[in-house]
Amino acid sequence: MADFPIWEPPIFASEQEHLFAMLDRLRATFRYKADGLNLEQLKARLPSSELSVGGLLQHLATVEDEKFSYFIARERPEVLLEFLEQDKNPFIVQDDEDPRVLYERYDNAVAKSRRIQQQIIDDGTLDTASGLEFEGQQPSVRRIICDLIEEYGRHTGHSDLIREAIDGRVGEDPPQGFLPKWFKG
Repeated sequence: MADFPIWEPPIFASEQEHLFAMLDRLRATFRYKADGLNLEQLKARLPSSELSVGGLLQHLATVEDEKFSYFIARERPEVLLEFLEQDKNPFIVQDDEDPRVLYERYDNAVAKSRRIQQQIIDDGTLDTASGLEFEGQQPSVRRIICDLIEEYGRHTGHSDLIREAIDGRVGEDPPQGFLPKWFKG
């Protein structure tokens, strides 16, 4: 099993290890589906949808920031606020957008989330209250993580269909050698 990709979930591990490993696998798969596209390709949509891979990159960067920075770490959600303050819809990629900025924003948001994720693991705080309040209750950090896994599951499927239409890239997982920037260091 030593030759498994770094993003592959463990065969046997604790529930917490599986939970975060599944999230990382979805992050890696999504990032592979989005990788290496130019602006025109990042903006490409299927006829039946307004979604684009670039829009999903932006949206998931804001969701990472909201869930980990704001709801879990209770910090200012910089990526989310960037879009809100400029009254920009993350699902819409601007005509003058630099693809490197789209990728960097997403990669940096995930890297920050993974640092917070590691703190959750180190401190054993998966079952503590998050900073989100919903109808007078505070969902646990575990619930926030599960919501993010569900969000990635849905949008990774979307990106799979869009990417196949762009250039035929298909596959369940990234190839063995694919390593997102945020897995380094």
